[in-house]
Amino acid sequence: MLSMISLATPSFADTPQAAAATPFELTASKAVKIARVTGATKAGETVPNPNQTHTNYALNATDLGIMWDASTDPSSTKIMVAFGDSYDSGWGGFGGGGNAAGWRSNLLAISNDTDLSDGLTFSSMITDENRMNYAKEIISSAHDTSGSGDFTAIPTAGISVGTRHYIHYMQIKNWGANGRWNTNFSEIAYSDDEGKNWTKSGVKWGSTSKFAQAAYIKESGYVYMFGTPAGRFDSAYLARAAEADMLNRANYEYWDGSGWAKENEAAAVAVVDVPISELSVAYNSYYKKWIMTYLNENRAAIVMRSSSSLTGPWSAETEIVTGAEFPGLYGGFIHPWTNDGKDLYFLMSEWGPYNVFLMHSTLEVGTPTHNLIADPSFEKQTTGIISMPWVLEAGNGGIDQTFLSRSGSNNVWLRNATGWNAIKQTIAVTANTEYKLTAFVKTSQNNNAGYFGVRGSAGDILKETKFERHDNYSPLSVRFNSGNNTNITVFTGMHANGDTWVQADDYLLLPVDTTPPVITLQGDAMIEVPLGGTFTDAGATATDNEDGDLSHKIVVTGTVNTSIIGTYPLTYNVSDADGNAAIPVTRTVNVKGQAYTVSHAAFKGIDGSTLHTMPKKGFVTASADIRNNTDTANSVTLVVALYNKKGEIENVSGLSKAITPGTTETFSGGFMLPGDNSGYYVDVFVADSLTDMQPISNVGRLK
Repeated sequence: MLSMISLATPSFADTPQAAAATPFELTASKAVKIARVTGATKAGETVPNPNQTHTNYALNATDLGIMWDASTDPSSTKIMVAFGDSYDSGWGGFGGGGNAAGWRSNLLAISNDTDLSDGLTFSSMITDENRMNYAKEIISSAHDTSGSGDFTAIPTAGISVGTRHYIHYMQIKNWGANGRWNTNFSEIAYSDDEGKNWTKSGVKWGSTSKFAQAAYIKESGYVYMFGTPAGRFDSAYLARAAEADMLNRANYEYWDGSGWAKENEAAAVAVVDVPISELSVAYNSYYKKWIMTYLNENRAAIVMRSSSSLTGPWSAETEIVTGAEFPGLYGGFIHPWTNDGKDLYFLMSEWGPYNVFLMHSTLEVGTPTHNLIADPSFEKQTTGIISMPWVLEAGNGGIDQTFLSRSGSNNVWLRNATGWNAIKQTIAVTANTEYKLTAFVKTSQNNNAGYFGVRGSAGDILKETKFERHDNYSPLSVRFNSGNNTNITVFTGMHANGDTWVQADDYLLLPVDTTPPVITLQGDAMIEVPLGGTFTDAGATATDNEDGDLSHKIVVTGTVNTSIIGTYPLTYNVSDADGNAAIPVTRTVNVKGQAYTVSHAAFKGIDGSTLHTMPKKGFVTASADIRNNTDTANSVTLVVALYNKKGEIENVSGLSKAITPGTTETFSGGFMLPGDNSGYYVDVFVADSLTDMQPISNVGRLK
């Protein structure tokens, strides 16, 4: 069980020693899905679903889940949670559905939940006064799907100042290609009645603004607003306004790299480079660090950065959720009440189920791995001529600065009718280390001899891949070992085939984690359990140098059947996000007991009456249930034997047969007693044969 959330700020004595001593950065473990927040539980899903929004609020499908502290009364704290395009019980497809059933552009939930270990529970949602249990659209939208009007109004950030609540939303004009969209404008709406009704303020940012999407944070009397242009492929910028000036557009200031430029959005410089979307920012009082999470579309991952200042510098990215594990992921909105320790709780959307889930990661002091490519998206190229750290290796090429890029403003181009045309960059690496290089290319239709790869310091090819026609930006990747090289050269080029061109963008070079997780058994590696007893697997834990605690991902093969004697191996396996498999660990469970069991032994006389003691004469019959406790059907002998007072067998009734493993057979036998049976007794048991009368089961006896 995770600890309860504290709303108090810890004292400096509670913070890590590293925070007081030297500069440091933060990393985070791979996140674990804690609970479903919206929609109906799907088949096979095991996480809690405390809100059941599909029945309680007619909310079957939605996304985002932007959270902020909306406490206006210290005695009754709460957060607000804003969702994007939402649909009622008639919708269950992928993503937003336009005019699908019950379409509402945005919804708002209220939560007082302070223990997120079992999920995020709503206390209410803002509902339609005329429709019971029907969450209502809080910021109106015309729902004009023509592509040239008011398509939908999507919340991007929220904050409360005093008793007023604010939402920054983008008014979508149309949805473009994957990860891109166009806005008419972005605007602030506010509510003075605890979120029941919202007023559009008229405070707007235009369709090409750097603040089409936002993330809010309060600090020292200011509301800081991180912004990104519309879509998922741009940098993050920073503005601020005094709390009292939230609705005074003229008093906004923009960070220009060295100071604050009043009412001059054009002066804003990037504080975090491309690509960023669904940005969320919070202050962690335990580490005394600012934390941001967002979707990096190029990496198909939700990532985290940390900084000691809102203006940066911000650390390199740490992947906290990957699309490989959760396909179609996006969002990453931090819970505002969970930032006074190592916990990082956030909401994640999944496109497939089109719903929102609560995730949990753990923060640690560490050094995130930096992209080794300098100027990876060409955003620092100031002219159309390729300049350092990139080099035009051969042929004809330059820098596009006309928004032909995959992300940001710039990309590199190569174009020629003949010859080899290529760019390159030389990078310092660690010898004998595994690396992965990725980038995105788009080409002319006639391209048939493009090459992307890595050379060693002597010019030898360490790894390359050929690429041909790509009508849209498409990913390329190579994985290589640096060998004895401490410098390598990455290159992208093409042999022209008539008028041939290539555009390239968004390079990423990272060392590959090759360290496998380590599995540790809980409890003993060798366990004995009595036949018919109870076995409870104590489980195992798994830790990874990059992913942290992977215990929840351990897969156990093998089963234990305590009703059958034998040796049962249980093998524990786990792999990390990079595919490194741990050395399997095995627990051996030995179920001990007799191979066969005699039960319900009953003895009767010739008249059918039940006998409890040996009669002096007459015919005695015995019956019993015989169970095979082994996993084989070996032939055995079911025996009723009469023993004299010397322990010698006087008479025997036997039947040899095979009993199916785990099943029970009823056996009967009998014989006439001799005239004098003083000291005699009758046993019922299982033996290997009538020649070897040693019991291999327990014994039922009449004496």
